[in-house]
Amino acid sequence: MKALFSKKSLIVFGVYLLVAGLFPFFGSDYFLSVGIIMGLHAIVTIGLSLVMGYAGQISLGQAAFWGIGAYTTGILTTKWGMSPWFALLIAALIPAIAAFLMARAIAGLQGYYLAMATLAMGFIVQIVFGEWESVTGGMGGLVGIPALPLFDDLGVDFYYLVWGMVTLVLLFSLGIIHSRIGRAFRAIHKSEIAATSIGINVANYKLLAFVLSGLFAGISGGLYANYMGIIDPQPFGLHESIKFLTMVVVGGAASVWGALLGTILIGSIGEVMLILSEHFPMLKGDMDTIVYGAILVLCIIFMPEGLVPRLQKIMAKRQEEPLPAERKLGA
Repeated sequence: MKALFSKKSLIVFGVYLLVAGLFPFFGSDYFLSVGIIMGLHAIVTIGLSLVMGYAGQISLGQAAFWGIGAYTTGILTTKWGMSPWFALLIAALIPAIAAFLMARAIAGLQGYYLAMATLAMGFIVQIVFGEWESVTGGMGGLVGIPALPLFDDLGVDFYYLVWGMVTLVLLFSLGIIHSRIGRAFRAIHKSEIAATSIGINVANYKLLAFVLSGLFAGISGGLYANYMGIIDPQPFGLHESIKFLTMVVVGGAASVWGALLGTILIGSIGEVMLILSEHFPMLKGDMDTIVYGAILVLCIIFMPEGLVPRLQKIMAKRQEEPLPAERKLGA
């Protein structure tokens, strides 16, 4: 746990708080909205980094858990008249339960088979969203989802609520990583056989990683529904899962800070493409998915560890470099 409270870690965390805290004061309402969406995505990707970067599992269906959280909030508030706050709590739990059931079902799968299983799960969930019209509203979605009381202006206050949640998820994940659970995750990532040989219950720790990722995605999805006020199946499919995956890989799967940085970078690229598409129609449609896929492939080839771990290696190498002879002599 000492690494969690090291001087370097505290400086990084202080810079993060400063940037996140001051962001609303430097931009328009549009940039505030972008900041809110990035925060919601960051909650999802931090959870995904626990699955991929630490437990060493592959998930191509993370958007499904995000969607389950959003639809849980939407259904409970619009059809059952439930309090948005209570609905948000249930929206966190239902995807966690869904992740638990999925992880139990695919417990013996690895590699490509695991990737295909999570991909199939994502497709199934999105189809259910679109076809179960009596509950989900079908392709037309759900409308009139109420905002959270005390944060119903959906402006600066909601921004701080979202990034406050990002901070809590970040701190919780860092605590997990620097604990016995985190050491078990890393052991499983390196070698499941070796981890089993030293007494680690591999299946249970994999299960925990998926449940946490589902929990985080559910929180984000519930807040997303409260923010948008209307949801439909489109944002919760393969496109978004690839986007989440790219964010984690680019930033560095083995770092929750990497997941956060990757979310900001890929989110910024998406916004730039959206602005450019007004002048270049060729960038409309699914072109952003192609770009995310290309970035993902290039990153895997040229920087497989991701941006944050690469920067950490460069900084560590510079610290280890010997001083020039003239500096040693005080010249």
